[in-house]
Amino acid sequence: MKIDAFSKISDISVYTLRYYDRLNILKPLRVNETNGYREYSSQQLLRVAEINSLKELGLTVKEMAHFFASDSNDAQQIREIADKQIKELRHLINQTEQQIKHIQTNLFLYNNGGINFMNGITIKHTRPFLAATLRTKYQKSSKTYDQFSENIWATLEDGIKNSGGILSSPCLTMYYSGLFLRQDDEYVDQEIVEPITSELKIDKASGISVREIPAEKVASIINNDGLENIGESGNELLKWVTENNYQISGAMREIYHMNPNDSKKLLTVELQLPIEQ
Repeated sequence: MKIDAFSKISDISVYTLRYYDRLNILKPLRVNETNGYREYSSQQLLRVAEINSLKELGLTVKEMAHFFASDSNDAQQIREIADKQIKELRHLINQTEQQIKHIQTNLFLYNNGGINFMNGITIKHTRPFLAATLRTKYQKSSKTYDQFSENIWATLEDGIKNSGGILSSPCLTMYYSGLFLRQDDEYVDQEIVEPITSELKIDKASGISVREIPAEKVASIINNDGLENIGESGNELLKWVTENNYQISGAMREIYHMNPNDSKKLLTVELQLPIEQ
């Protein structure tokens, strides 16, 4: 068939077919010696399919010319090309996910009213934020706090990831009783909270809720030693609130600020206690 007909069937322009001919990527079956017309065969559509596949693998036209000219254009070489592209894409995905987490962190810090890394107690106003949460109770005498919390955090994180969400930091725990507040209660009533930026459709059977955490006026204290002596910091905050004639108006918030250079390393814990005059 003539080049015009092959161009329509292959969806490759006549100009590009001539370019492929010059680079020995796709040469015509024959060239008419009388009029110089290029003629192609339907069998050459297989080479078109190869070219399209190599394009999808990210090869340039010149790289394809080198590939087709090589005696070793076998399965091994194709695997190496594909593996290189996959590694580059995975690196790009990782970079993109880190950028998303950075945005999520900055959004939370904005909604959190900033963070004062100096010692002492401050009063600030937080803004509302969207979160995936899981509220549960456990009996203090039945298990340690670490045993209990590890399982529920895994449930919440899996629910977010399975719904297409990306985990972010900081995350937090809200204590309603048993720890910090009404410490003599036999049961610890707590809600673990992962901030999110958009609604997620999470299986209701998991017990996970998606809701807006309300804005609050809070008294805040920073513990730069992570969770070390966090109970003492909590008691100090409670004492300060009482001495300054404030009323507690909500659950204690324990916020985990992670090291930006090491997302698995806890840098600072902030306790926030909602208050009203």
